[in-house]
Amino acid sequence: MSDTRPGWAVASWAVPALVALVLGLWRLTGPALWADELATWGAVRLSWSQLWQLAGSVDAVLTPYYVLMKVYAAVAGTSTAALRLPSVAAIIVATVVVTALGRRLGGTRLGLLAGLLFAILPVTSRYAQEARSYALVILGAAVAVWCLVRLLEEPSRRRLTGYAAAVGFVGLLHPLNGLLMLAGHAVALGWWQLPRRAEGWRTARRWAAAAGVGVLPALALAVWGAGQTAQVSWIALVNLSALQAFPERLFHSAAVGGLVLVLAVLGVRRAPAYVCLAGAAFVPMALLLLAGTHLHVWVARYVLVVLPALAVLAASALAHAGRSSAVVAFCLAAVLSCPAHVAIRAHAGHSQDSYRIAAVIGPRYQPGDVVVFPDSHPSIPWSPRDIYERYLPAPRPPDVLRVAAQRTDGRFLATECPDASCLGTPPRVWVVGADPVADPLRDMAPGKRERINDGYRSVQRWQYPLLSISLLERTTSQ
Repeated sequence: MSDTRPGWAVASWAVPALVALVLGLWRLTGPALWADELATWGAVRLSWSQLWQLAGSVDAVLTPYYVLMKVYAAVAGTSTAALRLPSVAAIIVATVVVTALGRRLGGTRLGLLAGLLFAILPVTSRYAQEARSYALVILGAAVAVWCLVRLLEEPSRRRLTGYAAAVGFVGLLHPLNGLLMLAGHAVALGWWQLPRRAEGWRTARRWAAAAGVGVLPALALAVWGAGQTAQVSWIALVNLSALQAFPERLFHSAAVGGLVLVLAVLGVRRAPAYVCLAGAAFVPMALLLLAGTHLHVWVARYVLVVLPALAVLAASALAHAGRSSAVVAFCLAAVLSCPAHVAIRAHAGHSQDSYRIAAVIGPRYQPGDVVVFPDSHPSIPWSPRDIYERYLPAPRPPDVLRVAAQRTDGRFLATECPDASCLGTPPRVWVVGADPVADPLRDMAPGKRERINDGYRSVQRWQYPLLSISLLERTTSQ
């Protein structure tokens, strides 16, 4: 089929977007909201004054996203589908931008391959169904690299403005992703301008001006949240096992990740647009890996900005391999992605099986039961209480130790009465935590732990991904 036929051109736009739509909506509410999404749910239900207080003590870098979602949730509500639909829409638009970028580089066939490959990636679906900023970040990265390619072709005020806006958008929603993306663009631009001398330097200066404006939101948020290190203190430094797990961590499928990375390397060409894509695809990953050997920053989702460029480069390799080889390779990628697509849509597909709390406590609840929660966790201490509040309907054991709800007065965690003094003498105590541990009281404050340990014994325990539930009964000696 000729690339110039109208039907083929329309299909090259419509099919990738349709695939992204179908995969984005497929079992959208199947996975339970996990800790990070529950943080979004909790933030958008705050009053504006409470949200500003929270931003001053924790999650400052996420405040712009919370503001957007709070405005949206006031209209759409806070159901699982409602919270995730903005991400679905962002990935659909990102797929269209990736298709456009592929068409710009190599015509209709490359555009179709790039859009389809991007749409079927498990990581694309994963963040299309995540109530966080990452899908919007991916969209911003796609627009930014598109603007960069167009800017190097022919600089104009409109293209410079569009580029600055896209960079600012990414940095506003995730500063680290934005800064790493900009570093990749800078390396690409430096490589591009070397043989061009005076003309290249003029374009470089214009780019620097646009980038300087675009980076301001990321820098401002980074400074604002500089003292809030608890969000990343749990992250391990990069080691050999982290490198080996990188394709799986980034793509949510080691096989698909390995295939795409190899194809992306093979897809690099000497043309300026490909130089831009290579910088956008590989430099952020390399920088984060290097930084992760000394700083607690190595999390694969912090380089999601590389996905649009990787998809186009991988599609370029397929397009240059010939039609038959391209079809075989694409089908291989699609088949390899199937297990991951099924897994990420399971109840625990977002790593936390939040639904289980109702199945465990609901039918076993007895009047007089109470519930308590650990006081600490390396990364997600808020999630057990959020799971209890969202997924366990009444009647349920009361949260007797809580005197102030989570995310009030600038505190992310709930305020409790000291040393469990308001526990009373309930016949049974439910303990809901995040980690499967032998001792359900392990992560509690000393006074609280002692108070419960002296009067209760564990009689049953349920353990699921990032959710542990224990039932304690009062000892006869009390």
